[in-house]
Amino acid sequence: MNLKYVAKNPTPVAQTITLRQGLPLGDSGVCSTEPVTVQVPPMSIREILYDENGVPLVEGCVQDLTIAIENEAGTPIDPHSTRCERTVIQDVSGNRSELFVAQARRVYPSLVVEDAQNLGGAQLLAQFSHLRSERDNTTAIYSPAALNMTFESRTDSLYHAARLGQVQIQSITGNGFDSGNAVQMHITNSSSNPVHLVVPQGTMIEQQTWTGKQNLVVKEDVWIDIQPGQTGSFPLPAFCANASAGIPNNDPMNLTPFVFHDMGESFRDQQSMWRTTDSRRNVRMG
Repeated sequence: MNLKYVAKNPTPVAQTITLRQGLPLGDSGVCSTEPVTVQVPPMSIREILYDENGVPLVEGCVQDLTIAIENEAGTPIDPHSTRCERTVIQDVSGNRSELFVAQARRVYPSLVVEDAQNLGGAQLLAQFSHLRSERDNTTAIYSPAALNMTFESRTDSLYHAARLGQVQIQSITGNGFDSGNAVQMHITNSSSNPVHLVVPQGTMIEQQTWTGKQNLVVKEDVWIDIQPGQTGSFPLPAFCANASAGIPNNDPMNLTPFVFHDMGESFRDQQSMWRTTDSRRNVRMG
């Protein structure tokens, strides 16, 4: 049976992607035996096939990632949606950043947004929708799938525990990027049991307010252990998610449930991440 790796290109320009030697191939326990370089067309998915030993074979199919569903103004989108869709914004008058944030909250009414708990996601979807709208020459709120993200659903994740009140996130601060402590979290375990939680690689950390500064994406899985009744301080390594924005400088931020997809080398370094998220840097966040 063939194994495959799915390389995604959510940007409007072609991307050349190198899948490294030793790359894990899904949950098979098999790793690739040699590097493979492929070109992924704009707004597309390309499958790279391997045999049961991890030897690369011919390339698989190419799928279209362009918008499949165009919703009318105000139509909600399920944040768990795996469809590439968008909800148009008809009234485009007024401040553009305020417009996108208000519409994101309207389109995602079930998404938890609570700055006091440092939980969010609407701000992130608003900002990424703004950037993609500029690239697509439209005005719309996009689904996570159209922005190369999924809703993280792990029961052992920090987001899940904080959402259920098992732990309390006291603060999240963003300071710089592409470093081991670009994100600083303070978390309290008020329960009677120790907790062992993960912040998965690709977890998106959003700015609490639209300041024109970068959102951040966690570089690698980070495990958090806190004993009952204790508060811990936890640094997280993170890349900048927006080359077209300013650098976080002790900015209050929120944990979101959204995880950014690896295109094969997205998490190799900062430039690779920017090629994934902001292929056209003349499109500005602010």
